[in-house]
Amino acid sequence: MNRFENNFPKYRDYPCEAPVWCLTPQDDANHIHRFFDTSPLSPSGRYVALTRLPDTDGVYPRPGDRAKIDVVDTFSGKCRTVWETAGWEYQMGANLNWGGGSDHELIFNDVDTGIWEPFIVVLDIESGAWRKISGASVYHVSPDGRMALSADAEAMRRTQGGYGVVIPDNLVRYNRGAVSDDGIYITDLASGRRQMLISIAETAERALPPERHAEYNHSEVYGFHTKWSPTGDRIMFSLRYFPDCGGREFRIMHRNFDLLRYDVFTMRPDRTELYLAIPASEWEKNGHHTNWTPDGQHLTMNLNIERKRMRLCICGFDGSNLHAIGDYTGSGHPSFLRNGRFGITDCYLSERQFVEGDDAAALRLFDLERGTERVFTRVHIRTPGQDAAPDFRLDPHPVWCDGGNMLIFNAMQNNRRRVFAADTRELNAVSGPNCLK
Repeated sequence: MNRFENNFPKYRDYPCEAPVWCLTPQDDANHIHRFFDTSPLSPSGRYVALTRLPDTDGVYPRPGDRAKIDVVDTFSGKCRTVWETAGWEYQMGANLNWGGGSDHELIFNDVDTGIWEPFIVVLDIESGAWRKISGASVYHVSPDGRMALSADAEAMRRTQGGYGVVIPDNLVRYNRGAVSDDGIYITDLASGRRQMLISIAETAERALPPERHAEYNHSEVYGFHTKWSPTGDRIMFSLRYFPDCGGREFRIMHRNFDLLRYDVFTMRPDRTELYLAIPASEWEKNGHHTNWTPDGQHLTMNLNIERKRMRLCICGFDGSNLHAIGDYTGSGHPSFLRNGRFGITDCYLSERQFVEGDDAAALRLFDLERGTERVFTRVHIRTPGQDAAPDFRLDPHPVWCDGGNMLIFNAMQNNRRRVFAADTRELNAVSGPNCLK
């Protein structure tokens, strides 16, 4: 970690449980990393891939607006732009993913504005050589770097803005009912072959109980989160639905939250073992942010499972044994170290029990063996555009990197979106029983 000490300024806004450095100290830049489930760190640990957002906080991206793809060299401290893309939104940027085992291959979204069609960019950041995979988009790349997974990236903002790509509203697909021509897509990054892995219609037919089919048939239904398990042998995906509005609605989560419902499914990539892991009846209790555990056998989430308060919960990949983890209150975006003892999450400004009076939000560190938690550090997350719409909030999205030796997260500093890295080697080295059960 000496390269951080030499090349980046230390984070001193609040006390920290481990050394923290700012990777993006540029005064005029607004950077974010991707999400709490995908490391922005290259396989060797040298580069950090980030989306640099335009300086128009509080203004929805218009079709054709561009963001920059920047790469930070942690050995030199230098930041360089390697691409400009029209395939981004405020929460996930351009959905940057590294290819398997290579510091050269960076995979992300762009849009052909001549025909308003998304495409995947496979870019060699050293040589500048790149390949275009037309008509495809990426949300999450498999651990071996071979396959890209995504729902329809253009239609994601019908339910919530920030996670896909933007094309003109009149060109965004409208799904009436459980359609058979939309679903979850998988793309072979070597051949460029894209196929529908499973349709919404087939998912409903195979995984929903018969009494629920009418719910989908009278709704608009769209895919959203798609995530590979860390072991690469299962996928998780969510379907979101709301009463049929004739294709007139966008960002319905923020316009009329009570109308939106969620189902979370898991499946093997060969289409076998499809499960309705977390049904809408559970999410109705209030919940959010499902993620895989490091062993790829369980899902964690925040859920008001007892209808008393948000809890940190876990279940099997098939939905079995859903229960709370200890006595922890759920918040933000929880994930866990592979040693099974420590977890981390952030919080929203609305989760006031974890926010100090000056809007300093806690990064909460769980010790599952001891049943305790402490504040890893605090960060500012209020953005200039946040009052305009929830799309423009900044979530820290803490993500374990380098096998757990590093934690990378977003935060506001000097009124700019910046990205930080913490040295978590001491936490990662702790051995003991796997308490994440």
